[in-house]
Amino acid sequence: MRSIRDASTQTTCDCDDCPSYALTGHLQRTPDQADRHHQVRAREGWTDLEGRDYCPGCPVNQPEAEHDHAGAWVNATA
Repeated sequence: MRSIRDASTQTTCDCDDCPSYALTGHLQRTPDQADRHHQVRAREGWTDLEGRDYCPGCPVNQPEAEHDHAGAWVNATA
């Protein structure tokens, strides 16, 4: 799910029971900042499938039982 506000852009994983989200803060949002937020998320492994967003720990091509809802994928990209 994507939320665009005046001072932030947030992407939340749409997989059931997954608490992962990505947040970008803006002092004053310009029209292209939300696009940049989503482009960076895509490079980090976030997937947009038919308007639903999934974090790198919840790959859409794997069964949900194999997903990493604990968010350990963050350590792999740091």
